[in-house]
Amino acid sequence: MFVPSYVKLYKTGELKRRVEILGDPRIARMDVMINVMAVASSFALLQYDFAPIERAINYVFKAKEKVAKLNIEAAKYVYKYVLENFERTSYKLEPVSKSEDGRIIIQGYQASALGKIAGGCRFQSYYPITPASDESVYLEDNAVFEIIGENGELEKGSIVVVQTEDEIAAIAMAIGAGLAGVRASTATSGPGFSLMAEGLGWAGMNEVPVVVTLYQRGGPSTGLPTRHSQEDLLFAVYAGHGEFPRIVYASGDVEEVFYDVAKVFNFAERYQTPVIHLIDKGMANSIMTVKKFDLSKVKIDRGELVETFVDGVYKRFKFTETGVSPRVKLGTENVVFWNTGDEHDELGHITEDHEVRTMMVDKRMKKLELALQEIDDEDKALFYGDDDADYVVLSWGSTKGVILDAMDMLKKDGYKLKFVQVKLLHPFPSDRVSELIGDARFLIDIEHNKTAQFGSIVKREILRDIDYYILKYNGRPMSLSEVYMALKLIFENKANKIQVLNNGD
Repeated sequence: MFVPSYVKLYKTGELKRRVEILGDPRIARMDVMINVMAVASSFALLQYDFAPIERAINYVFKAKEKVAKLNIEAAKYVYKYVLENFERTSYKLEPVSKSEDGRIIIQGYQASALGKIAGGCRFQSYYPITPASDESVYLEDNAVFEIIGENGELEKGSIVVVQTEDEIAAIAMAIGAGLAGVRASTATSGPGFSLMAEGLGWAGMNEVPVVVTLYQRGGPSTGLPTRHSQEDLLFAVYAGHGEFPRIVYASGDVEEVFYDVAKVFNFAERYQTPVIHLIDKGMANSIMTVKKFDLSKVKIDRGELVETFVDGVYKRFKFTETGVSPRVKLGTENVVFWNTGDEHDELGHITEDHEVRTMMVDKRMKKLELALQEIDDEDKALFYGDDDADYVVLSWGSTKGVILDAMDMLKKDGYKLKFVQVKLLHPFPSDRVSELIGDARFLIDIEHNKTAQFGSIVKREILRDIDYYILKYNGRPMSLSEVYMALKLIFENKANKIQVLNNGD
């Protein structure tokens, strides 16, 4: 069994001897420096320069000079010891030249948080829940930041982050902030979203723009709180009693998450409706190297937000051709309107008039038709692979990466395949998806749940049966090897209609 070099150091007493040399017994607390020692050991085994470790330690502990010094000494000793006492391997890590556009290492929840800051979100509420809490805590830690002002100079900006008593309060506070004119969101996972269903309906009835970032995990109930799934798609599409519009959107990787966040806020405000942004455990905690985010790609569209009103009686729920009414912030001068969970007229007054009821339902739901007309095709669904392939994979969310890698392997084997990644899940872009499928003969649905929730939506919306299903629901992300083999079995005509993947840790 392979024993890491830093563990051998500890067991053979070398660390204790180094403590005596350094004259500081605090270094004996190896447990607080084991990560630094592991990195140093790995760098030595890979024959990589020590300098990046020292720079990183100094940066992380820039406010704690003594702690930085202790970690550097420990890392140097481990690095030197491994070089002198362990046999060199054939592996050598070479430096990668810096790209012109820069690279950053980031996790999914960080990308979402940064996307919210860049996209103009200035209020977030949350109740602690795995894995969604990481995002809100990150926002709390970075609540004050620098932004580029209208004059092009750096200015101080901030976001208010509130930990509420429960998820009911979290959605209610986000809705309140939205009514006040702030770009507002809340972040949660399945059990918390269950508690938000009634609040979501209130936002739909009152046409309040609010974003819910839904980090999926294994369910039901507590389920697998620290494991991966895509089990909440249909829940997101249908959550809440009655009928009201909402947009459900899913990102495919960490880089997409950042740019999509600004888009979902634009959708919420342009169509004055709740938007549910689906992420999942795997994506939230994956660490990826991505291109430095390009802020010029982040566009803010606040829709029909009116700053002043001086002409007659303001009708918050005015009937319009598009279904979208002029919106004002609470407290706007010369404006009075009412918000209620009941059905209402154009002013917001409660009514049960049968004709007004029909007109109001139609007004609200009409906004989904408008969204399908206006949202760019590239924001609805993306295409990868061979256009003339007979086999097409249909999927959504974090399966994107492993599907693309499997496609590369299959291409080397001589198999043609195309992949349609659907991002706008509700309202479903049937025309766009059908266009991308083209003349493909076989449809393959790949997703992380038992009941093929996405496949059922596709089948209903484009009126075509799914030929093959590749499903996984054991809480672990799909591995490249199992997706590759499952797809290869389909090409070889050896696959069952449903293949359940079950690779573990």
